[in-house]
Amino acid sequence: MIKEHTLLKETISNFSKITGGKIRRTLPANPFADANIEMTLGNQSHFFFIETKNEIRQTHIPDIIEKFSREQNKWLLVAKYIPGPQKERLKAASINYLEAAGNCYINVENLFIYINDKEVTPSRQTDTSKLWSAPGLKYLSIMLSQSIHLNAPYRQIAKAAGIALGNIGPLQEELKQEGYIQSSDQSPQLLNKEKLIQRWVELFHVVLKPKLTKGRFRFMREQQQKNWKDIPVNGFKWGGEPGADLLVNYLEPQTFAIYTSKTTNEIVKQIKIIPDPEGNIEVYEQYWDEALLKDYSIPEEVALPIIVYAELMAGTDSRSWEIAARIKNKYLYGK
Repeated sequence: MIKEHTLLKETISNFSKITGGKIRRTLPANPFADANIEMTLGNQSHFFFIETKNEIRQTHIPDIIEKFSREQNKWLLVAKYIPGPQKERLKAASINYLEAAGNCYINVENLFIYINDKEVTPSRQTDTSKLWSAPGLKYLSIMLSQSIHLNAPYRQIAKAAGIALGNIGPLQEELKQEGYIQSSDQSPQLLNKEKLIQRWVELFHVVLKPKLTKGRFRFMREQQQKNWKDIPVNGFKWGGEPGADLLVNYLEPQTFAIYTSKTTNEIVKQIKIIPDPEGNIEVYEQYWDEALLKDYSIPEEVALPIIVYAELMAGTDSRSWEIAARIKNKYLYGK
């Protein structure tokens, strides 16, 4: 973990370079804070209690919201790195945050600063494991969906995950070295599954999902959205809200995610959708093999449940999180 003093020093330096503002540490005034600061921009100043984190994960969000809830305008979350989906959650909950690179959302009575275009600094601590690369995340999505694949031939795993055969051995070995596979050559078992799921969800949005994106669209006619279940599913899968609706009877979808191995032109003609940068339909490449789902007890028109789970967890309302938890328990744990 980055030490609090080092993290604050780097953050203060970057904040000053980007905004021209100043941050100075003050005497402790809250025993539950990691530090206390005065932030000044122009002729406006504000005192903050500081909570420091190395990297914000989705599991941190409820505790942060609870801790800050009574005095939100007095708290500032300072972190080495905050994934995009977690930034959206923090903003939705009116939680002030400041990332080491300078990205921030600060909204108090006499200060409003919002920066969201600064690249993460090179010194950010990251996982160098291939498990967290795009091929690794594809591989893990299969392992987390059906751990039976731990015992499958490498060629079958590669086909199911849509990655090169040469990736499987090193990825399987890394999984074992990181303590996620029980040491047993005869019948290996997946360990620490919850930790793997949460880490996969975080990096799915940052590493894998952008590589799968084909484009954003809207329905040609408004009635199509109301009757989306009547659209023949041929060569594509529903993710996101419609996928959740088909899995556990979600609310009426307002946004749509489609995963397909077809070309963009083919799916546009088939579903009758129109390119629109502001549209509520996002189309992604389906990387996994169709045969994987045949023994998976899910509706054939739905994407991998772990993907649907990840997409719901990126939402900002408690209803989405509740539905996501039901999907995880039912389809990733079989409860």
